[in-house]
Amino acid sequence: MSAFFETWNPFLNNFQLYYRDLNNEGKIRFVSRVHSIYKNVEIIGKEGLALTDDIKILVISNLVQLTFGLEKYWLYGYDYLYLYPDSFSIKTTQEPLAGSTFQSKIIALSWKEFAHDHLHAQDGKNISLLQYSKALVRTVLNGKNYDLKFGSYLEEWFLIIKKECEFKQNRGMALHIWDSNEEMAEVFARCVEIFFEKPVVLKKELPNTYAHLCCLLNQNPLNITENYSYNFKSLNSKQLAAPLPKEISIHYKFKQWHWTYNLPLFGLSICPMVYYFIHERQLIHNYQVFSIVVILGLVCGFIFYPYLKSIYLYKHLGTLLPVSVLGFSPCLITALLSLNLLYAYPFTSEISSHKIASYYQADPNKDRLNAQSITFNFSDDYLIDYPKLRTFKKLDKSPTHPLTIYNEIKYEIRRGMLGIPILYQIEPY
Repeated sequence: MSAFFETWNPFLNNFQLYYRDLNNEGKIRFVSRVHSIYKNVEIIGKEGLALTDDIKILVISNLVQLTFGLEKYWLYGYDYLYLYPDSFSIKTTQEPLAGSTFQSKIIALSWKEFAHDHLHAQDGKNISLLQYSKALVRTVLNGKNYDLKFGSYLEEWFLIIKKECEFKQNRGMALHIWDSNEEMAEVFARCVEIFFEKPVVLKKELPNTYAHLCCLLNQNPLNITENYSYNFKSLNSKQLAAPLPKEISIHYKFKQWHWTYNLPLFGLSICPMVYYFIHERQLIHNYQVFSIVVILGLVCGFIFYPYLKSIYLYKHLGTLLPVSVLGFSPCLITALLSLNLLYAYPFTSEISSHKIASYYQADPNKDRLNAQSITFNFSDDYLIDYPKLRTFKKLDKSPTHPLTIYNEIKYEIRRGMLGIPILYQIEPY
């Protein structure tokens, strides 16, 4: 990475205006993102266009500029960038285009148009920023992998710009960035062009749009002294009709999948196996554990459903309850029982001895694995409901009579983190 930075830092200083105003820390962060995209996105020259590393780095740098304030700076789902020497056409329209963004996989740009826009950095037009912005919105709408804060605030920003444009459309506004019934991706892309190329004009004519776009992209192109960082206090002025949020509320409206949807898989497969190994030493019945799992799952499902619905994680209670009962609750109870077994507090120790009344041994013809295990019965019916806690897996010599070899069994019971009794030690004598 250091070699990559040393190689491309002078080039970007000369040919990337956005990069030039970053401090050393910002430049390192910028170049590291360029390096990551450069290694993982395939840039293909079309119609005989010969690509150099200079071209690739410059094209990628505009994408990094757009997403510099976001945590996820890739355009997930877009793996190919086609560069044409001049305008091109696609099969669906056959019209000459300077750029095109497909629903996924491919972004296409005209190198001639890109170079022209890059050299005229303040005319309010930039074909790469335009197409990258459309792709950024479509990563959200595709719902697989996108920056959550950006995706959570995108629709709210769109409503703000619509209101502001409708309010100012008959007041001699020079900028034209919104038409009624226009798609969100198109409006956002047009705003991004002006946001980076004419930020002063955008802030003057559409202060709400500008401030909330800074919030959406988590950067302020006018803040050149602090790596374009977004500052809530400096932008949230009284002139804003729509105050900036102090923090973006995360929601999962566009997400196709969430990790919690996998919980029933663990609850039905992993948890029973873990429970099998941890329940033998704990004085709690299986039916009690099962009842707690079901009740806890139902209660948590009903309690958390309004919140989970508000963040679009679960739209229907009928979807949440099975996940809660079969996934969340078994995982939680299994984890708690594991912790209970792990922490057996010495100060809760209770030692008792119990006389052997009888015993029985596994039939070696039927149960070869446990042929040597012996289960004792006590005269006081101690642990009568817990036969596994009265069983020895293996003894050096099997008793022929309850009183000839062993007279009593001594138990030490401790309580764990949850207060559930645990068999800490068992000893025949």
